[in-house]
Amino acid sequence: MKRFITGVLLGVGIGLLVAPMRGEEARRQLAERFNELLGYIPENEQLNQYVHQVSGHVSPTVSNLKDYAQQAVSKVKDTGSSLGELGQKASSDVKQAGQNVVETTKQTVKSARQGAQTDKIESAGSDNN
Repeated sequence: MKRFITGVLLGVGIGLLVAPMRGEEARRQLAERFNELLGYIPENEQLNQYVHQVSGHVSPTVSNLKDYAQQAVSKVKDTGSSLGELGQKASSDVKQAGQNVVETTKQTVKSARQGAQTDKIESAGSDNN
């Protein structure tokens, strides 16, 4: 804020010096505006008090934001961990189901072959009779 006010004062001063006026009149006007602007600048103690008040309000907010961010990160990690566990369980369940299907298919094929061989034997025996 101090730099801004200094910049404004400097800009006004340069503007008045460059303006097409007589030197004496420009200096008088510059002095008047400078004194007027000085009235708007709070005293150092007031400025320090204002900065302290603003800092007092900003610090807890920053602290709260940090806490919220940490909570969010923690929840994301927990959720990611839970999703990983669910994914592993789902993968394991799918793998087990696949193995069950393979085993059932093998048993069905084996039973069908045995049934076909039994039918073949029975039909060969009836042809010989």
